[in-house]
Amino acid sequence: MNTSKSFEERMQELEALVQALEAGQMSLEDSFKSYEKAMAIKAELTALLDEGDRRIRLLTETGEQEIPEESLQ
Repeated sequence: MNTSKSFEERMQELEALVQALEAGQMSLEDSFKSYEKAMAIKAELTALLDEGDRRIRLLTETGEQEIPEESLQ
């Protein structure tokens, strides 16, 4: 996963790829490459959201109890 860019930056990159694909101005090969890149970014974003959801569920379930550091990773 590419952690050097923020979620928002990756989302903007995905949106730009989708817009370029929808415009239909790329060659077939470039369209395939852009689609593959978009799917990889989507997978990264989904993983980030899933991790955030897991952390929120863990925090909600434990209430005000202290959570071991290894549980948050």
